[in-house]
Amino acid sequence: MSENTWGFVATIVLSLGTVVMVWALVRRGLRALIDGTVGIAAATTFYARVFVIGLLFVALTSLLGARFDFGPDAAFSVLSGQLGLSCIFLGVYLVLVTILAAALGRRNEQ
Repeated sequence: MSENTWGFVATIVLSLGTVVMVWALVRRGLRALIDGTVGIAAATTFYARVFVIGLLFVALTSLLGARFDFGPDAAFSVLSGQLGLSCIFLGVYLVLVTILAAALGRRNEQ
């Protein structure tokens, strides 16, 4: 196999490894927050799956949009793009879950 093929495989592994790492770090707290706020098991599963699907789409989009004519630092440019998009996705998801928690928290208090 050529260097480009090995670089592509390494980039896929690192991108998906990043998704797994973020999911492992956030999973329990996110499920507890959503379950405590919404109180519906199906909603907790839905929002957790949307989170994972969003992270996977960000990783795959950055991989599919990259050119794999690897130079000395090309793999890191693909990963930096993926991490940047992941941070944007996490920020938007955090805002949405915060709004959901605030709105449903007020409704449960009344």
